[in-house]
Amino acid sequence: MADQTIRKLAVFRAPGYPYQDDKLTAGQTGVWSDIIDTWMTEEINAEYRDDDGNMHPLPGPRKRGCDGKPRTKLKQFFNGRITPYNVGQKPTPITWIGFPRLIQKETNTDQERWKEADAHRDRQDEYLEWTVKRDEDGRILSVTFTCEGPEYWAFLAEYAPKKMFAMYQSCNPEFASQMKQEDLFDSNGKYEPYNKWNGVVRSDPNSADDLITTNPGCIMHLAQKNNTLSAEIDIAAQGTVIRKRDDGTIISDPVELCNCSAYGNPTRNSDPKHGQIGSMINSLVVKGAKVSIADPVAIYMREFAASKFLLDVDGTGENLQPVPAGTFTWVRGDIKKYMGLRLHIQVPDGVVGTDGNAGRQLTVSDLVDTSNSQNVLYGAQFADYITMSVNGVVIPGGEPEPAQECPCKCKTEANGDAEAVSTTTTTTTTTTTMASSDGMGRFQGRMRV
Repeated sequence: MADQTIRKLAVFRAPGYPYQDDKLTAGQTGVWSDIIDTWMTEEINAEYRDDDGNMHPLPGPRKRGCDGKPRTKLKQFFNGRITPYNVGQKPTPITWIGFPRLIQKETNTDQERWKEADAHRDRQDEYLEWTVKRDEDGRILSVTFTCEGPEYWAFLAEYAPKKMFAMYQSCNPEFASQMKQEDLFDSNGKYEPYNKWNGVVRSDPNSADDLITTNPGCIMHLAQKNNTLSAEIDIAAQGTVIRKRDDGTIISDPVELCNCSAYGNPTRNSDPKHGQIGSMINSLVVKGAKVSIADPVAIYMREFAASKFLLDVDGTGENLQPVPAGTFTWVRGDIKKYMGLRLHIQVPDGVVGTDGNAGRQLTVSDLVDTSNSQNVLYGAQFADYITMSVNGVVIPGGEPEPAQECPCKCKTEANGDAEAVSTTTTTTTTTTTMASSDGMGRFQGRMRV
């Protein structure tokens, strides 16, 4: 029988805990917990504290076609440190595929989309990013995936910088001897998430667009500007608002709901149309439930269909063998608990081919996807088989709050995409700042655009 313990959480734990234990002190755990607590409380109260300690209303969506009004307080999103709930319940997974749907929509063939996805970290926008290392002949030596938000690493940089640096080194052993702790900070001593050991730098120091890949094979955490842990919380929280059309009917269609509330992009898997972070949560609150994100709050790789791959040992494609043990390594998190954080893919040293491949160290490019009989030529091919998730928890049995009008008016095009219809003469664009420190800058970094 499931545990029915009704209580408040003492703290929010670090991502992946206890299966990923970064050995934080009690004080460090308390600081991280307070960060998550603050994000949730700001969403619920619809207000934020500025750097001087003054409270201000949280602004509503700042996209074209939105009314510009502040957000309203949330009655069906709860903070587990404040509101008691059944902490023993089995979390409800909200899932989506890790390959970027925006790229899939823009390309015509598998080869096109895989190549495009590998080429740009700032196009990997499903809370899953990866880096690919090749040999001089173009064969893939390794692929490393991460789904860890930048905020956790910014927190470690401030409160446990030596630990954070050691984690960078242990996760990237091939580059460890080249790393210096100061490489991870800017000239003002602030953590720089776009650093060469996270595998990307900014082409423009003031912009998170057009990221330049550095040190292929080296990666630490998410870098795409919308891939933040706080953006996940924002979508989940705003997904608890029931919306209605002008005629009073309740909105349930995921795309229409996303466009109405403007809490994401309906053409992403991880935003409300297909991954349904927002729309699945909304389907719970219309039944009267209160909803939150399960502790530890994080984005996870929930499943990886490794069984799709076999090893082409002789180069003919006809003598496929099981993938050697140690090829797929979960460096952080535990996929058996549906909480994978970091996946490294590399054929172990000493695994050599036969016949046409005789004596050659086999590589990731010698793996074959049995669903399409194609060798692995791009890291993105694995993303097709990685299922991402956010874990929700509920307090059932309540009454749904009255539906609210849409703050944003959008029309839907024939291809299913949405275009905002401007109702004002002034157009305002949402801005984002990764891992911002305080106040409104931090809140802007939470909005997924």
